[in-house]
Amino acid sequence: MKTILVDDELWSMLQFKAQCEDNPEIELVGEFDTAAEALRFAENSTVEFALLDIEMPDMNGVELAKRLRELNPNVIIVFLTGHKQYLEEFINMKADYYVFKPYTGEDVRDVLDRVTLLSRRFKKRVYFRTFGKFMMYLDGKPFSFKREKPKELLALLVDRRGATLGAKEAMEIVWPEKEGGDTSLFRMTMARLRDELKQAGIDEIVKTSAKGKYLDTSLVECDLYDLLSKRNWENYSGEYMSDYSWAENTLADLEQLYWRQKGGA
Repeated sequence: MKTILVDDELWSMLQFKAQCEDNPEIELVGEFDTAAEALRFAENSTVEFALLDIEMPDMNGVELAKRLRELNPNVIIVFLTGHKQYLEEFINMKADYYVFKPYTGEDVRDVLDRVTLLSRRFKKRVYFRTFGKFMMYLDGKPFSFKREKPKELLALLVDRRGATLGAKEAMEIVWPEKEGGDTSLFRMTMARLRDELKQAGIDEIVKTSAKGKYLDTSLVECDLYDLLSKRNWENYSGEYMSDYSWAENTLADLEQLYWRQKGGA
């Protein structure tokens, strides 16, 4: 977690600096004695956690925090102050925590423990790779499915990008050879998928609606979603979920989008 300390009396943060350096989850990337310097740094670098003094000569800590949140809405903000009259401002801007001076070593440890927990909650544990063969990564490591069909159903949900998948539609796509409208195979396979996800502690990524199942895209990262939202073609290989023939429709859409953008460049 990339961290900055901002205080016009940096000596007052020595305890925090020492504890940050001892915490493997915190990477201290900058120490600043003016808000302006800190802001210039944040405009060109990633800042995930900011420990801010309130009273500084050029810009107070509350204003700096607002500017940092404009750059990164998920930045964790902790205020340090000796004045309780700022409490209402902390609440209004939704600061994550605040510490009143003088603080103790126990206060420092408590803040960093809370910040570490917050950081873990912000990080999305699941990443889907769709360019090439479909893969799911959990906490940065490839996830091995016990069976292929539950994996394919999950791939189909990823392809739907949050749209609902009904049982009959899933049968037509994943089991086209099956006829007669029996959806028991879908229900059994979906139950197996939910069991695997539950054992991994990530079953909340698949949700149920009255019309079927869908992927909660807010809980995952995906190379396809990143491309579509940012037009970032860096990871696009010209292949998309090459394991599955039904993915060819999305691949055709991607190719059309790619050449349209390239032609307009």
